[in-house]
Amino acid sequence: MGEMMNVLVVDDDEMVRYVLTEKLIESGFSVTATNNGRSAVDLFRDTAFGAVLLDLKMPGMDGIETLKELRKQDPDIPVIMVTAFGDIATAVETIKLGAYDFVEKPPQISRIMVTLRRAIEKATLERTVRSLGKSAEESAALKKAYEKLKELDQVKATFLSSISHELRTPLTSIIGYAEISRKKLMKLIPAITDGDHKITKEIQQVKNNLEVLISESERLAGLVESILDLTALEAGKAEWRWEPLSLREVVEFATTEFVPTFRGKGLEFAVEIEDDLPFITGDRYRLFQVIKQLLSNAAAFTDQGGVTCSVKKVENEIIFSISDTGKGILASRHRAIFEKFSQIGDELTDKPKGVGLGLPICRLIVGYHGGRITVESEPGKGSVFTIVLPIGESMEV
Repeated sequence: MGEMMNVLVVDDDEMVRYVLTEKLIESGFSVTATNNGRSAVDLFRDTAFGAVLLDLKMPGMDGIETLKELRKQDPDIPVIMVTAFGDIATAVETIKLGAYDFVEKPPQISRIMVTLRRAIEKATLERTVRSLGKSAEESAALKKAYEKLKELDQVKATFLSSISHELRTPLTSIIGYAEISRKKLMKLIPAITDGDHKITKEIQQVKNNLEVLISESERLAGLVESILDLTALEAGKAEWRWEPLSLREVVEFATTEFVPTFRGKGLEFAVEIEDDLPFITGDRYRLFQVIKQLLSNAAAFTDQGGVTCSVKKVENEIIFSISDTGKGILASRHRAIFEKFSQIGDELTDKPKGVGLGLPICRLIVGYHGGRITVESEPGKGSVFTIVLPIGESMEV
């Protein structure tokens, strides 16, 4: 990173400064640390820094005021806010003021390192864009448009993530209390009804209502988790457990779970895995997540015929595919279905299913594995989703 290696750490908490300094030095950065905003501004005036880790709440000149002063000196300096106040208002305000991102206290070192490296990379790319020979006016207009798009995307991502975090706890409580109520009701039914058919019918209706409440709450909780997962993957903040693994084991484990589903719909289900497949480097849970999503889609959109899952080695790659005899997808939608909130059902005669996060998450996970995901499909002729993974390689995160 050359001159981009020097990082300014600004935090009034001595322990936070110490931990961040030690970990940054271990990771190959040089570090200058200070405990207040005014000192940070003075240091910044006399020293070249590649990035800044800035505490939001400090006595005297707080983080927001310090951020403004630093960006007056260098509008391109990547600043990452470190805050114990992860509310959406503060997050949006600092991002609008030019902060690259924010991390919460206590600081998670792995997340900070990923965020810091991406911030430095972004700043480097911006400098490269400006040196491509465009006129000053063109470069300024391009940068302004680019920053506006980045601001909107970052604000949207922060909003979705923050709202999802706020929804997670009450949803968990709703599901838990509804389950308890349903179980207690089932125990009380014999004592309450005493052969009265009218009361029995009314209690059964209450039971049905509770089951709908639980089901819909679980569906909403799943949506919340998907949003959090998507925003973490997009921001490079997802956790990964890389290991050499057998794709055969992952596929067999995932497909076994779906045997009852396909059998219940009267569909044929075949799993074809080539012998002696080499190991790949990957995250077992994440690959299982991808396979499960694709099988869920195949089950949702296939009413007759069958589904085939196959895995084979071709040269230095593993080819994994799921084909179905379902309703198919228009060619004009093949790219769109991998974008956020694009629902497959939009172009079909039935109601769209889901909110369009499953396939975008699959695309990101496969991308982190150094692979690619594609689809071949025609309306009325089914679909084939294909994942290509390199053998023994993965993206460093």
